[in-house]
Amino acid sequence: MCERRSSGAGLGTGASLWLFLAFVAVAAGLHVLFRTAPRGPAVTADGIAMWSAALNLLAGHGLVDFAGQPLTLWPPLLPLLMAAGARVGLDPPDAVRWIHAAAFAATVVVFGIWLASAARRRAVVWGGAVVAAVSYPLGYYAAHMLSETLMTLFLFSALAQLDAVLRGRRGPGAVALAGGFAGLAMAARYPAALLVPFGSAALLLDRRVAAAARLRRAAAFGAIAMAPLAVIVGRNWVVSGTALGNRSPYVPRGALDSLVHAGKALATWAAPGAGAEWMVHLPWIVAAALCSLAVCVMVACPRASPFRRARAPAVEPSIRLFAAFAAVYVGVLFVIVPSWGTHQYVDSRFLLPAFLPALASAALLADRFLRIEAKGREASAKRWLAAALAAGCVAHVAFAIRQNAAVTSEWRDRGDATWGAYNSGYWDRSATLRNAVQAGAAAVVVYSNEAPLLWYHDRTAPPGKYRELPARAEELGVRLAPGSSIVWFDRKPFRMRRYGVSDVLAAPGVRLAEEWEDGRLLRVAGPAPVP
Repeated sequence: MCERRSSGAGLGTGASLWLFLAFVAVAAGLHVLFRTAPRGPAVTADGIAMWSAALNLLAGHGLVDFAGQPLTLWPPLLPLLMAAGARVGLDPPDAVRWIHAAAFAATVVVFGIWLASAARRRAVVWGGAVVAAVSYPLGYYAAHMLSETLMTLFLFSALAQLDAVLRGRRGPGAVALAGGFAGLAMAARYPAALLVPFGSAALLLDRRVAAAARLRRAAAFGAIAMAPLAVIVGRNWVVSGTALGNRSPYVPRGALDSLVHAGKALATWAAPGAGAEWMVHLPWIVAAALCSLAVCVMVACPRASPFRRARAPAVEPSIRLFAAFAAVYVGVLFVIVPSWGTHQYVDSRFLLPAFLPALASAALLADRFLRIEAKGREASAKRWLAAALAAGCVAHVAFAIRQNAAVTSEWRDRGDATWGAYNSGYWDRSATLRNAVQAGAAAVVVYSNEAPLLWYHDRTAPPGKYRELPARAEELGVRLAPGSSIVWFDRKPFRMRRYGVSDVLAAPGVRLAEEWEDGRLLRVAGPAPVP
């Protein structure tokens, strides 16, 4: 088998491609807005911390959460954007909806434009853009008050610029852009820091240019990328004495636990909605593992092919770049996360930065396969395999659309239907809320299902619509008007033990009114609120 090197010109960005990308990107963004319209984005512990930091920033307290603690465990990009949204009249949940819808749409456009510059088959470009637009993991996290969507956009943009440099399509300007995007990715989520050593190593190993030029490019990329993180770490150190904050101690989860959850996540990536049970996931886990092995073999051994007499194009450096990033990132996760000594394990959220790089590698491998020149029986085999590949892509898109439709319907009705999310329908069925709110116990209620995660809810508002957060938990007794109530959920096992109901009862004017099956009602009878 011999190889024929391709020109690297790609398909370009014609009018039809721009129109197609605009259509799928707008559809992806509108889907995020539609899913989150009734109840807002899903709000979990991380989202509450960033939400409160945005409100405190607007109130002049700085980047601190509602307990008065500096925001260090999470980078500040999303809180800053939420605060900026407030300047134009958007409350934080609505700001997140629009930010994530725009970021998701931009991710689809960036991915499609990059794929058009690297692939030769139009079907691969259009199919890859559709897969990105309907992807279940990207859409799922875009509907959360989390910074994963921003990180995904900037991380892939950085890799795309690095790829353009390594393919000789762009010069020093692309190196600076790659560094800037990498810095923004780290300002959204700390795990994106892997981009710095990875990108620097990729530039240093580029043998097309002289050693001195490689050193200059790697140094420029690293310096630009690290600048935002250096500011963040410096500020964290000044306000808290730690670089990235202190995590609460938990019993560590082992590597096997991470492997099981990572396998389940990969199964839902391959076939969204495959099922929640282990045995239902098992076929898809095996399939994903075999596909990953095949990708690794093709990248490591370009001449390995069942078409012994066929002419196959060379393996593009882009495949190696994106596959290497996905592999290195996942490997680092399995080294670091199980040893953190926290309740964390490698799950779909941790794996998300590898999703688009893995999809990019798969798309380019499919493009390479379709460009194999074969005759006779090998051509017939290629047609059958191409048909199977197309059927698999169609099945994946169908699975993703079906799962997205089901989840969207559920979220519009009940929010994120896990009781750990604060806009969940779980709280609508709570005995405590039924007694405290529906019976008219209070006009304003402060919910908590994970101390000290608190927020106001006006009972006249639609379910899941929250008005504001208290700036600091210890101020509850003076910030709420007499007659207000606090609904305190402390009867479930998943709790951050930072403080409990006794600490709240110690606040001025707060007393225990009633106890129910899943919580307590605390009444505020103290001083008038501070204006």
